[in-house]
Amino acid sequence: MLRWLALAALVAAGCVSAADAQQHDPGKDFDLHADNTFPTGMWSDSTTMWVADQTADKIFAYHMSNMSRYPDNDFPLHADNTDPFGIWSDGTTMWVVDNVDIKIYAYKMLDKSRDDTKDFDTLSISQPAGIWSDCTTMWVSERFVHNPKIFAYNLATKASDAAKDFGTLPAAGHTFPTGIWSDGTTMWAAEYYLSSNDDKVFAYRMHSASTPCPAPTTPAVSPPRVFVYIPPPDTTPPTVKSVERTGNATTTDHTLTWNVRFSESVRVGLAALHTNYTSVANATIPDLGMASDTLLADVPGAVTGGSVSVDIHHPITSGLLIELVAPDCTRFVVHNQTTTFLYKLRQPYDLGDLSGVGAAGQWTLHVYDRAKYWNGTLNGWTLYLESEGVVEGSGRTHTITQYVAGPGNYTLSLDGFDIRDRAGNRLVDTDTAVNEPYHVVGTVARTCQTE
Repeated sequence: MLRWLALAALVAAGCVSAADAQQHDPGKDFDLHADNTFPTGMWSDSTTMWVADQTADKIFAYHMSNMSRYPDNDFPLHADNTDPFGIWSDGTTMWVVDNVDIKIYAYKMLDKSRDDTKDFDTLSISQPAGIWSDCTTMWVSERFVHNPKIFAYNLATKASDAAKDFGTLPAAGHTFPTGIWSDGTTMWAAEYYLSSNDDKVFAYRMHSASTPCPAPTTPAVSPPRVFVYIPPPDTTPPTVKSVERTGNATTTDHTLTWNVRFSESVRVGLAALHTNYTSVANATIPDLGMASDTLLADVPGAVTGGSVSVDIHHPITSGLLIELVAPDCTRFVVHNQTTTFLYKLRQPYDLGDLSGVGAAGQWTLHVYDRAKYWNGTLNGWTLYLESEGVVEGSGRTHTITQYVAGPGNYTLSLDGFDIRDRAGNRLVDTDTAVNEPYHVVGTVARTCQTE
């Protein structure tokens, strides 16, 4: 979307034609890192491209010259900065919008450390998303459908500058603004996916012309004063020496266990505590009836947070009751005949009320139709789960626990674990015993009552 903003600026300046601006340039595409699965904001100093990720809780860096990864320039975000959206920098400080905390966190570009003296933590916004500044004023978009605005703040004092706000956005259908960018004369704002204009970027005249920040430069790092010889690190990765099956899983505890012996002392941790599960249901919602769809989760531990996003087509969305049922039959009302969207309901909902529920197992989405005369379609839905996870200490032999959905044949997989030796080398190969099938026995999976 930011590429469209840049192209719109070039078209406005007469640099390229509208037809040329719409041509895909695959040679400049970025293939994101495997963990960079939910990109939100992005910013570049023309040498490095930074891409924020909402689920990985970090900012990934890439070389602009060849679009390759640049991990040394990643930003590991503060523990509370868990929902990053828009990002922007003046070359010295990187500001990161947090959509949940309603706050803008600041980090030093030089060493990626926190600089809380430059935080914006008194935002009068419900759901901040995009961010842009001319080095004097900071503009922040509000992606709340009932009050779409772009707020202005003094960059130095953090105080609101209401005279430069873009009030309730006047363009028809511009109800959910996200990414923003300006050339100093025009402010462009992207439209989120809820409206019929979710493939459009809206333009607004600035209240008064401003001069954008000068091109940023990456701060120079002072050379060390003392040179010492550092021996090369040991890059030999650990290997799996043997695997012993030690447990028999049932559908009650959803766990399989193995004793795994490694070639050297290693530390075993979970590779990811954030997981997305997506279903393309394509299920009919019958008039005055119900449609259901199920996802199977293998996230370990208890739920500490998450969300569910639905994609529903229905003429009267205010007549729908949507309910999510956890593996232990705990129910969570997602949508209860309250908000009306014309024909489309594509909305994320927070799952904070499910904290403490076991994450592994069967999650079921029920959609009840309470409005007469109309059918609809559950196109699909996505379940995003955060879990508490487990990390083991150093040693050569570890008990590895795998979480499964129910009875069946499974093989031990170490893909979900981050296994490293003391030098930080990651496990890259496994013993053939890891791939032996292991039969899971147990009772029939739990069946939860419908409404």
